[in-house]
Amino acid sequence: MYTDSMKGSADSKSINAKSIKAKARLEHIKKLPVAQVKTPPAQPSKSLEKSSAFSQDVETNTATSPYFSVQDLIVGYDDTIIVNGLSLELKQGEIGCFLGYSGCGKTTALRAIAGLEQSRDGTVLLNNQCLTDKTDRNSYAVAPAKRGMGMVFQDYALFGHLSVAKNIAFGLNKWSAADKKARVAEMLELVELSEHADKRPNELSGGQQQRVALARALAPKPKLLLLDEPFSNLDVVLRESLAMNVRDILKRTNTTAILVTHDQNEAFALADKVGVMHKGKLVQWATPSELYHEPISPFVAEFVGEGAMIDGIIKEGHVETALGDIYRRMEVYDESGYPQYCEYDYPNGTPIKVLVRPDDIIHDDESTQTALVVGRVFRGANYLYRLQLDDGQTVLSLVASHHNHDIGSQIGILPILEHVVVFDEKDINATTWSEYDRSERVDETE
Repeated sequence: MYTDSMKGSADSKSINAKSIKAKARLEHIKKLPVAQVKTPPAQPSKSLEKSSAFSQDVETNTATSPYFSVQDLIVGYDDTIIVNGLSLELKQGEIGCFLGYSGCGKTTALRAIAGLEQSRDGTVLLNNQCLTDKTDRNSYAVAPAKRGMGMVFQDYALFGHLSVAKNIAFGLNKWSAADKKARVAEMLELVELSEHADKRPNELSGGQQQRVALARALAPKPKLLLLDEPFSNLDVVLRESLAMNVRDILKRTNTTAILVTHDQNEAFALADKVGVMHKGKLVQWATPSELYHEPISPFVAEFVGEGAMIDGIIKEGHVETALGDIYRRMEVYDESGYPQYCEYDYPNGTPIKVLVRPDDIIHDDESTQTALVVGRVFRGANYLYRLQLDDGQTVLSLVASHHNHDIGSQIGILPILEHVVVFDEKDINATTWSEYDRSERVDETE
């Protein structure tokens, strides 16, 4: 995978790959390590007495070690592996997310972190304490109730016979009456439900019930909060706004959390780090922006966001496409402030696929380069147009909704591909984008 820049159509002819000063030879995509999925540093072992084996915290350098880390976690049943080699880390106060299709292993991973599922291998560390250590030599796991974690479930699991205040106080049995009362009042204020303290859950809306569940989980001051599809019972319009509200609450309390969802809008609205899971593996662990603009594989590119894969071919170190010639931009500049370019490390004639996002194709009435409108979806503030290029390939473009172009019309486009991603064609499998292939003609209706 490469992240690149494309010159405008007017400039592309004037650029000669042989005259480019900086040339860098980069490794082939197959040779690139999965750098976004960070493996935490190995934790040093501590000599323990047999009578209290692994009951003490793992020795670690608190100045450099992550607040929460998982290393090589494997979970399975009989001959079936559900989670395979999960590794990640979070700083204190960061929010992580497992994102993926149903059955990819994300909920099993969350339950294994909570101690509700037994792991076959791997280590879980939280706040410098070892919670799970399964290796050939060791087999140690802290009980779920002693892990210092809170959990918000899909159905909220509120007690219908208790008031909102008593639901929040449920996990504070060991607190003094005065401290419990103060903590409940603090949580009610935090989730903006103080005036509903004496109501029963069935008297609240779905969003309010979700906030009660969140307040109850936060009340005992957990070291880590786990949220299992917490917005799945809510309508689509409410999900994203509530996710942003929950993020604000978690940030104000400096709570480290992990969310499980199949909805990328929820993931992007709430999480600092998102892990795309596929068939039990964490394919990429990165910020939402990195996932969208720098996907490490065709699967991630397809799963996160919308877009199209167009054909390209390597010619003298650059990529020729129907949108123009693409030159690999380096993150260095010359003395005049102009970016430097280098060649792709592929032989001439190598077939290439280029990921083009909707925001890479700008609508421009003045452009001499045009495309045919073959489909459109109204989204309020903008239209998502499907555009057919001269060679029959299709791309997507987001256009402000006051530019209302009919299907079958030609519109001017300006490709602005500042950081395109390139994949070797042989690494591309059939994807859902294949429905937008060049065999389609103008046969859609609005």
